[in-house]
Amino acid sequence: MRSYFVEVEKSSTMLAQCTAEPLSLQERLTLMSQGIIEHEAHLTYLGAKSLLLNAARLGYGIPN
Repeated sequence: MRSYFVEVEKSSTMLAQCTAEPLSLQERLTLMSQGIIEHEAHLTYLGAKSLLLNAARLGYGIPN
């Protein structure tokens, strides 16, 4: 979860620097890349969370 929050913070910082003027191509690509990295971090977090919840269910004898 920490790595996901780190990536969200990076994205938020980048978005806060946006102005009414169009971003350069490099800045747009960097922002788009950060969005992909953040999304991957979120998927990793959700996968780990799901694994832990399944392990907890098994530990209590609750079927999937």
